[in-house]
Amino acid sequence: MKVLIPLVFVCGGLASCAGWTRWPWGSTQRWPAPMENATNPLPAGEARLFEEGPEEVTVLRHADPVKVRPAGLSAGYPLTFYRKSVRVHSGSGVSSAPGGRIEVIWSNGNSIVLFDGGAGVVGSPSKGQPCFKFVTCERAHVNLKVRDEVELMIGARLTAASGPFVLERVREDVLRVANQSKGSGEVLYRDAVIRLDPGQQVDLALLSAGGKPLQSDPGAQVATGDGFEVSWSGAVEVAREGSAVRLRALGDHEIQGNGIRVRMGKDETVRFEGLDGGR
Repeated sequence: MKVLIPLVFVCGGLASCAGWTRWPWGSTQRWPAPMENATNPLPAGEARLFEEGPEEVTVLRHADPVKVRPAGLSAGYPLTFYRKSVRVHSGSGVSSAPGGRIEVIWSNGNSIVLFDGGAGVVGSPSKGQPCFKFVTCERAHVNLKVRDEVELMIGARLTAASGPFVLERVREDVLRVANQSKGSGEVLYRDAVIRLDPGQQVDLALLSAGGKPLQSDPGAQVATGDGFEVSWSGAVEVAREGSAVRLRALGDHEIQGNGIRVRMGKDETVRFEGLDGGR
């Protein structure tokens, strides 16, 4: 018995020092080797894309899972049940996964709620940016008490002083904007300015070329078709063909209409029609 008791203590000590039986000593990971950074320091990620601004907003968690990324940080963190709200500056990002709901509230009463899968960045109007930029959106409510501008997916802009305006991804390549408020709003999409009165809605095509509002040449000439306009600058010959407009290039030029910009070789032609196809 006297020999057995010391033996038990020796075996227990060896078990607690199992790390010393491996080589190299002190490492429990034998294969594969620990990963090494390809670059040091690591890239800044989104922190470099969206700089911090002076505006401050409140981010409120309504349902999990949601995350917030404060301005200047390359990664975000989830809002938990014991920390439902946080104040961040412009340049910060918010996101929600399926089942989640997160709200961004401004001091003037404006608010945006993201449902299910969605992500966006708080903008800085003092730097000429919209108050919020949607990166992705499955469904969202935009409620503006004070006139402001929101950048939708692919760069289109929504301007209003009322709400709610409901954004819904009805298809992979279509975003629906519906006005459920008592006031009107405007959607700037490429070369079009779409007025949305109460109860109206519009479907925006999510084009690979983007939907950012196009800046028109103040000196451009304009021809009107049935329900559309075509503007051009430079050497162009224009002719009206029924409800359509036909243009022929004579030299350097740029033509803009129906959401596209056209440049052609000499003597090439382009024909613009309305949605009814000229009937």
